[in-house]
Amino acid sequence: MPKIPRLYMIVGVAFVVLLSLFMLFQSGLPLFIIGLLLSIIIGAYLYAGHIVTPIFTKIMKITYTKGEYVFPPGQDVIIKRSGSKFIAAKYMLINIPEREEIAGKSEERAEIYMRDFEAALGAINAPIKLNLLVSTKDIAAYRESIQAKVYEASLRIKREMEKAEPDVIKIDRWQKEKEINENLLRRLASGVKPIAAVMYVMTVAKGITMDEARDKVLNQSKEIKAVLSNSFNAEIVDLVGEDAEMCLEWEYTIPTSYSELVEKTG
Repeated sequence: MPKIPRLYMIVGVAFVVLLSLFMLFQSGLPLFIIGLLLSIIIGAYLYAGHIVTPIFTKIMKITYTKGEYVFPPGQDVIIKRSGSKFIAAKYMLINIPEREEIAGKSEERAEIYMRDFEAALGAINAPIKLNLLVSTKDIAAYRESIQAKVYEASLRIKREMEKAEPDVIKIDRWQKEKEINENLLRRLASGVKPIAAVMYVMTVAKGITMDEARDKVLNQSKEIKAVLSNSFNAEIVDLVGEDAEMCLEWEYTIPTSYSELVEKTG
C-alpha cells in the first residue's frame, strides 16, 4: 500500500476538522469551544508530535517501554537494566553551521574543522559516541536549488539598490549569501559531490536506580553540550521522544536510501 504524503494527510485532516467545527458551531457555542480545543490538540500533534508527546508524558508522568528499553516521563533519556544496575543513554544532535570566513576554501575548511574536532574531544571527560550518518544528494536537484538561491539573492540586491535609500545592511547580508552559494556552485562544477549529513552524540551513565542513572547522564550531557557548542561553534539540540528512539534504532540499522534519510530527519 503506497504511503500517503504528509502534506496531503495534513490537508485532509484540516478539511475534516474545519467541516466539523462548522457543524459544531451550528449546534451551539459550548460544543464549538470543545471542538476548537480538540482541533488545536490534533493540529499540535500533526505539526510537532515529536515535541508535544514528551511534554505530555512528563505532565501526566507516563513511562513508555519498548522491549528492554524504558523511556521515562519526558522521554529525554533511554534507560536499560544491566544486571543489578541501570544504564541511561542521552542523545544530542549537533548542528555545525558553515563558516562565512572559510566558505569555498576546501583546504582551510578541513583544517579548521579537524582542529575544532580535536579540541572538543580533548575537553570532554565523560565517554561519548559520535555518530555521523552520510548520504550523497541528488546532484541535479541540489544544483538547481543553489542556482535558485543565487538568482533570488541577486534579485533582492537589485531591487534594494533601485530604491532611493537602499538598506546597506540587507544588501551586505544578501551579497554574502550570494557569494556562499556561488562558491557552492563552483565546488559542484569542480566535481565535489554534495552530501547530506546527520551528526549526533551519545553519552551513557550507570546508576543503582533509574533516577540515579538518569540524573548522572543528564549532568554529563550538560557538560558535553557546553564543550561541543564552544568548540564547534554549533547548536546542540537535545533529542527526545521519537527522535531519541530513532537514534536508538540507528544503533542497529540505518536508512537504506537518501530519500529515506530525508524522510526520517525532515
